[in-house]
Amino acid sequence: MSPSLPQGPGPRDAGKPLVSIIVPTYNRARFLERCVRSVLGQTYRALECIVVDGASQDGSVEILRRLAAEDSRLRFISEPDQGEVYAVNKGLDLAKGEIFGQQASDDYYVPDAVEAAVAFLLQHPEYAGVGGDGRYVDEHGNDLGRGVITYRGEMSRRTIKRILRVRWKANAVCHGSFFGWRERVLRVGKLDPAFSVIPDWEFYLRLLDAGETIGHLEKIQYCFTIHGEMGAQKYCEQVEEQRARLHRRYGMKWHDELFRATFGRAMSYLANPYRSPFPAGLRREVGDALARRAARRAPAI
Repeated sequence: MSPSLPQGPGPRDAGKPLVSIIVPTYNRARFLERCVRSVLGQTYRALECIVVDGASQDGSVEILRRLAAEDSRLRFISEPDQGEVYAVNKGLDLAKGEIFGQQASDDYYVPDAVEAAVAFLLQHPEYAGVGGDGRYVDEHGNDLGRGVITYRGEMSRRTIKRILRVRWKANAVCHGSFFGWRERVLRVGKLDPAFSVIPDWEFYLRLLDAGETIGHLEKIQYCFTIHGEMGAQKYCEQVEEQRARLHRRYGMKWHDELFRATFGRAMSYLANPYRSPFPAGLRREVGDALARRAARRAPAI
């Protein structure tokens, strides 16, 4: 039996900024409760959790009803939608918090993620938002011994191309770790459906291009679940096509792409304290490449 959820905000939370965390989901019942409990179980109590479900048929709604009965800070809607981007944008319309974050329903926060992010934003008002690091886990939550980091350097308009050159295939910001001032961030608009599989990458670059800056926390803020139904694995060709469009938008030329594929790739690897040992990482990359090639060659059913 899962432990009961702690109580909501108390007298000590008075005056603290409300944080809205949006969780888009569709048929992720096996992960959903873990994710929502990681939100409602945060050490920072002044928050709301908004789950936007795309009319799941796998028991997700029953889970949400039960959790909402335990904690009034959880709100949810369940209705057909056009995918994750539309679900997040719908959640942003419903959000009441001064600060917002977004978490994938198959991932989950560490207990002090919100507290650490809010403290940073209050102490550093020059930043519109902040990101942290992510640890990779399997579908049961077992640590896989590797992870990903939010970019450690300056994230601003003038560093966009540098970030693209040295991040290889990683977003500048670990998406599940981001928290930002809602009204300030949304001056650039919401997620763009034209970037259906990497909307977070496009959004953060657009924010930087508008003149805002993003900070970083050198700590694990959430756990990223590796499993067979991950969007990054299912839609890898779309990821590459949309990434190429972003690179063109921000002036990446052939020599920038050459740098990115060589020195930038090495820099990205060496900068990551949670990196895989080189032989294991190389074997995994080769295996993934062969699997993608086999999938492309497989006859359509």
